[in-house]
Amino acid sequence: MSQDAWSLPPKQGLYDPQNEKDACGVGFIVSIDGTRSHKIVRDAEKLAMRMNHRGACACDNDTGDGAGVLTAIPHSYYAHELREQHSIDLPPFRQYATGIFYLDKIHHADCEAQFTKIAEECNLKVLCWRTVPTNSAGIGEVARSGEPFMRQVFVVPASPLQEDELQKQVFVLRKRATHMIPKPGVRFYICSLSNTTVIYKGQ
Repeated sequence: MSQDAWSLPPKQGLYDPQNEKDACGVGFIVSIDGTRSHKIVRDAEKLAMRMNHRGACACDNDTGDGAGVLTAIPHSYYAHELREQHSIDLPPFRQYATGIFYLDKIHHADCEAQFTKIAEECNLKVLCWRTVPTNSAGIGEVARSGEPFMRQVFVVPASPLQEDELQKQVFVLRKRATHMIPKPGVRFYICSLSNTTVIYKGQ
């Protein structure tokens, strides 16, 4: 039986894919006074490049073991993009959640429909989905063979919620979706889902 490049091996002998855990090296760059600045993101990019010696490299020498950046939600950018591309007005910052998902092109519509249904059960509503712009020109052959279809979701309360309640419901949504949607041969991974931060991961 063939195996997708991105999937884990099946359970066999002493191995169980349920026991797999992420283990990441982390660097922090912040603005002490809380000022938002694109320079922070650029500095984080530089930090990731200088940590090259800490990561693994695949046989093609161009595929890393993955790197990412966690940053505050760029609200003004998202508000502009949704207005221009979807004719949707985004609620004020912290009154919605957004997340980045790794899906596959074949099953993504079904996964998104299941996620939308689970969101409704959590008193949340999916505002829209958008395809995340990517540039795969610089990634290796190994990474390209398993490149995910990256989608971004925007979720709002179905009825008025305080921020702490919104955060709780978003947490429950992520947990339920992570346990209910994945199945063999279907790619479904939530990189982040939050009302304050977003994670962009590279290959």
